[in-house]
Amino acid sequence: MSTDKSILIAEPAVALSRKLEAFAKHKAFVLLKTSNLKEMLLTLQGERVDVLVLDAVLLEEDYGFISVIKGMERDLPIIICAENNTPQLESEIRKHKIFYYHIKSFGMEDLEMAISNAVNGLSY
Repeated sequence: MSTDKSILIAEPAVALSRKLEAFAKHKAFVLLKTSNLKEMLLTLQGERVDVLVLDAVLLEEDYGFISVIKGMERDLPIIICAENNTPQLESEIRKHKIFYYHIKSFGMEDLEMAISNAVNGLSY
């Protein structure tokens, strides 16, 4: 039985997953990658996932989709990553009780800390 923690990264490009590879290897996390919402849902159904890192671009302003994910995996920590922040975007996303809202310009250390906290069951 594997005790490795898995992180699912759902993003249209591979920028986040590439940047997180060394961090994941160092922490012995398994990185799972999907490029669209359908693949993400299929992965959630078929794999044990400890943290979901979701690029806000995939939501295409349908932030209610987060509720679909929560319906499948109620306690799954969800980290939403956005390129640019607006008060409207942040407000809409936070309504869905995500674990963390990450602005990409904050840097990778901030995202890595959020992932570590989520994997270890700590609040952020």
